[in-house]
Amino acid sequence: MNIVSRSCVALMAGLAACGGGGDGGTQPPPPAVFTSLVVSPANPNMVDGDTIQMTATPRDQNGAAMTGLPAATFQLVTGTAVSVSGAGRVIAQQAGAATIRASVTSGGTTKEATANATVTALAATAAVAATTGNAFTPDTVKIATNGQVTWNFGTTAHNVTFQSPPAPVANLGTQSSSSEARVFATEGRYPYLCTIHGGMNGVVIVRSP
Repeated sequence: MNIVSRSCVALMAGLAACGGGGDGGTQPPPPAVFTSLVVSPANPNMVDGDTIQMTATPRDQNGAAMTGLPAATFQLVTGTAVSVSGAGRVIAQQAGAATIRASVTSGGTTKEATANATVTALAATAAVAATTGNAFTPDTVKIATNGQVTWNFGTTAHNVTFQSPPAPVANLGTQSSSSEARVFATEGRYPYLCTIHGGMNGVVIVRSP
């Protein structure tokens, strides 16, 4: 190999060691910049007495979630339908609407986001379908005290057997193509199942209006 060839080989090796020359190698990505705040759930739909925990996620200029920033603070902006703790615990208090605001301040930058909550009053009645697909639909109903729940049975035979209810309530025997109701006078959770079909579960939640 002549002197010129050796020089070329050495030059190419040097360029390869530097990442190919040009810009001197891959540039590091730009630092994350606190750009926005996303609150969840954005539009909670609640029933009187419900409790939810809201979250607020800081995001950078690329929409990626950021960590290590101060915790968000929450406050009620408008309405009286809910109460809100500074940590984002929301309790539905009465039918109506409310606006909740979350804010995070980091490095002198403050970002805010709002959520619009809707609260509906507890119903006096509810209906549950015991379906041919071996499911109670809906599997959770919420009613006011002294409210009534009606189970509608299709062509597949099912039953409703209550599991450790807070107050005595008669089970619904195995039946099909029929309807049967129960009245719930005492607050609490009334879990139940169909003993014929595993995994077929439901719950009645009773609250004072």
